Amino acid sequence: MRAGFTSLVLALAALAGPALAQAPKLTPLGAEQAGNAAGTIPPYTGGLSTPPAGFNPAQGHADPFAGEKPLYVITQANMAQHEQHLTAGQMALLKRYPNYSIPVYKTHRTATFGADMLAAIQAEKGKAKLVHGGLGVEGVQASSVPFPEPKSGLEAIWNTLLRRPAQSLESHTASFVAGAGVKPLAFSSSQTIAWAPAIGKAGTTLLFALIGESTRPAAQAGEALLVLDTLNFKDDARNAWVVNSGQRRVLRAPELVHSAPAGNSDSLRTVDDIYGFNGSPERYEWKLLGKREVLIPYNNYRLSNKALKYEDMVQDAFLKTDLTRFELHRVWVVEGTLKAGMEHIYSKRTMYIDEDSWYVALMDQYDMKGELWRVKMLYLMQAYDAPGMYVAGEVQHDMNARKSVFSAFQNEEKATKFNVPAKAADFTPAALRKLMK
Repeated sequence: MRAGFTSLVLALAALAGPALAQAPKLTPLGAEQAGNAAGTIPPYTGGLSTPPAGFNPAQGHADPFAGEKPLYVITQANMAQHEQHLTAGQMALLKRYPNYSIPVYKTHRTATFGADMLAAIQAEKGKAKLVHGGLGVEGVQASSVPFPEPKSGLEAIWNTLLRRPAQSLESHTASFVAGAGVKPLAFSSSQTIAWAPAIGKAGTTLLFALIGESTRPAAQAGEALLVLDTLNFKDDARNAWVVNSGQRRVLRAPELVHSAPAGNSDSLRTVDDIYGFNGSPERYEWKLLGKREVLIPYNNYRLSNKALKYEDMVQDAFLKTDLTRFELHRVWVVEGTLKAGMEHIYSKRTMYIDEDSWYVALMDQYDMKGELWRVKMLYLMQAYDAPGMYVAGEVQHDMNARKSVFSAFQNEEKATKFNVPAKAADFTPAALRKLMK
């Protein structure tokens, strides 16, 4: 009798096995620690936080994988074989430009962040909550990932809004347009960004503060900007000011939101395209579609080389593909659909978000007819000197104009500095006024 009972229990346990299987072990940011079944995505082992020997910021980020060769290259001719790991935007680029290709390398899960940031994420896990229908988040003190295990599209969006490479940084970047015969003309700027914990504002409704100024061409020197973004878009909208050098005045700039054309982009990107997505999520219904394994730009150290000149980095409307690197990673897929009665130039936006860092890696954006219009790529790179995920540059491809806007490139600029000293007084209209020339 006992043997028969034992056999029955074991049989039932075997049947129930899949349902009783343990949940996957997660990293502090909510990523699956294990690799994939095929072995093409490795387990997460802690990321990359130590610069390689000989690292010199003045020369760009040294490539710890410089000796690696592509595993394979996806072209217009063989894209159908790899469709399961490509986005609609990537396939559209391959179809549009015969010379465009996607070199695929071995996957390295290099993302990690400073000990203080990881500790804050862990300490505040489960404490954050959405308020005002998702227009705000409460319960955040210093965490950069308020929802490591998101249950909705809005929770995932707030993770992308709070993600950051460090608590503060000073960067020098350039943007330019290329394609359709346009030769790159760089517009450069310098900016300091501090997130709330860096300036004694942890636990307030401040998300980040940014102050910056144009540095070239000479005709734009003297233009400057201040932005204070918020964790509560219901009660405290983004505050922005600009310097009007002609009038020598500091003016409020409430128009720097949503679908307003971003500066120096030939109207090829909107204000909320910057960093993948930024600002209030209010105009879209956001749906969490789950995870996919996608070939995304990753570990793009080659693109940070300061020996490169912008005009030598582009071919037609895209980066020279031998400078780029794509790897297979798991990504969260989030789809935003424009709400009825809301205004924007995009009817839908599909984001592909790196599970290890919460950085948007790719985005497909659709026009009001529902047709794919713009394809955005953020060329991710682990800044081991922060440490934190960062970008070597962003490119937004306009499929109709056959031109692209290249932004956040630093090759001809001074090196970025992470965790720079900052205080709240550095981010005020009075501080902006001091930049007036």
